[in-house]
Amino acid sequence: MIQSSFVLAVISRKGGVGKSTLARSLAVQALIDGHKAAIVDADEQGTCFKWSKRRTVKVPAVEQLDGRTLREAIDGLKGRGAEFIVIDTPPHDQPIIAIAAETANAALIVTQPFPDDMQEVRVATDIVERAGKPGGIVLNNTPSRAHALTLARAALATFPMPACPTAITHLLTHPYASAEGQTAQEREPKGKAAAELAGLWAWLKSSILV
Repeated sequence: MIQSSFVLAVISRKGGVGKSTLARSLAVQALIDGHKAAIVDADEQGTCFKWSKRRTVKVPAVEQLDGRTLREAIDGLKGRGAEFIVIDTPPHDQPIIAIAAETANAALIVTQPFPDDMQEVRVATDIVERAGKPGGIVLNNTPSRAHALTLARAALATFPMPACPTAITHLLTHPYASAEGQTAQEREPKGKAAAELAGLWAWLKSSILV
């Protein structure tokens, strides 16, 4: 059950993990679930904002900061009725990551299952813990090889946050959908990506969005 106007910060300390793709996929999944969803694109690259310009529908609303504080942007979306707001944050060591964690109700840390990515998870969990907010971790862009996932899950067990039992597989439908201004579950509603995103959403609702 989602609280009124729940804000989720999507965080990664490393670029290239598919954070923006996952952020907009979650917003669309919230729409599918019957919630008014929006995205604050706090990344100067504007990946989600540019994606929204390729869409043929106006939802979810996607806004950049445009000189506003993160709180001001969120309050504006809440005032327009947004029930679920995703903050797409920039990677690396930028102050906006900590601000997003402090402003949001909870955070989702995104990582690929490879050593270069996993070594940055600890810093991200520390940021969320310092903000005093609940958080979770999801494995994204994962290969189909079971061995890689087994190793990654063992590593995640050492972190002080729950990990989503559903890993998001690296599938070409994600970039294809992005090029069309869609998300994978819109492009292939009965495909594997759609099922995985639905699994992630169900876990978030039961474990994080409470």
